[in-house]
Parts: sequence; C-alpha cells; structure tokens
Amino acid sequence: MRATASDAQELKRILEVYERASGQVINRDKSSIMFSPNTSHQVRNSMVSDLSIGFEARSERYLGLPVSVGKSKKRSFEYIKKKIWSRIQGWQEKLLSKAGKEILIKAVAQSIPTYAMSCFDLTKGLCEELNMIIARYWWSQQDKTNKIHWLSWEKLTRSKMRNVEHSILLVMSELSTVRYDHALGL
Repeated sequence: MRATASDAQELKRILEVYERASGQVINRDKSSIMFSPNTSHQVRNSMVSDLSIGFEARSERYLGLPVSVGKSKKRSFEYIKKKIWSRIQGWQEKLLSKAGKEILIKAVAQSIPTYAMSCFDLTKGLCEELNMIIARYWWSQQDKTNKIHWLSWEKLTRSKMRNVEHSILLVMSELSTVRYDHALGL
C-alpha cells in the first residue's frame, strides 16, 4: 500500500466492510501502522489521522515475534539467545544428572526458538550460537571449571535413525535365521 490519502480511505473502507460482515470491531487503540523510512513525517501524521490509528509502530513485537526484521536479523532475534542464556543460568545452580540436563535442554531450551523458526529463517550464525550455549551447558560441571567436551556436539546431536535402522536389520536377519532353522527342524 502506498502512503496516500486515497489508499488510506480504501483501507478504511475495507476494514469497515470487514467489521460489518464479521460482526467484530477493530480496536483502533491497539492498532498501529508501519511506514517506510523514506516516508515523510507529514505523510505519516496524515495517514495516522486518516485511519484513526493511535500510534505508529516502531520496534514492536506481535505474539512474541518482531513486527519488522529490518537489515540485521541477528539483532532482531538476539532476544532468543538472551532468553535461552537466562534460562540456562538458572539451571547452573541445580545439581542435575545428565538425564536431567537432557530433559531441560529438550523440553525448554530447544523449544524457545521453535515458534520464531516456524515464521522466519534464522541465520546460521545465530543457530550456531544457540547450539554453542546449549553445548556449553551440557558439558559444564557444577564447579564450572571442568568443561571437557568428551564427544563432538555434532556426533552427540546427530540423528539416532541410523542406529535404529541398523538394529532393525539385525533383528530381521536373526528372525530369518530362526525361521530357517525352524523349517529345517533344528
């Protein structure tokens, strides 16, 4: 949509048709509008008053996601990294077994970025940083001095499907041997 008076009137008309057809009323106090950085302040003020919208959106979030990503995706999604880091810092003080750590990682830390990842393509660098934070927590000890990575993170997080397929093949092989032996009366 262009920031013109005619486009503003058309949008207002469409919203009024929606309100009449659905029986719902748009709360203009909770509504906001975004403009291109090239739009002048005079045009912005005119559009806000024409549409009867309370304010212009700046760096807002909607349903926990940034409304506008802009040039730097890393900066837009920095809140995910901070959220995971703050959760993990709360866990550092707890004496947890490896199983307890695994459950916290899978249930909480890995679920935090899921919604954002379903809507946006997160940068590879950000995903690597999140993996690094989680890996550091996984290998850390209570005294915070022993952080030896006994196994590479890639190996630790790779799909277990390969192992399952191999086990299934072994079982099938054993079953066929048992059937063959049974058929021969052995």
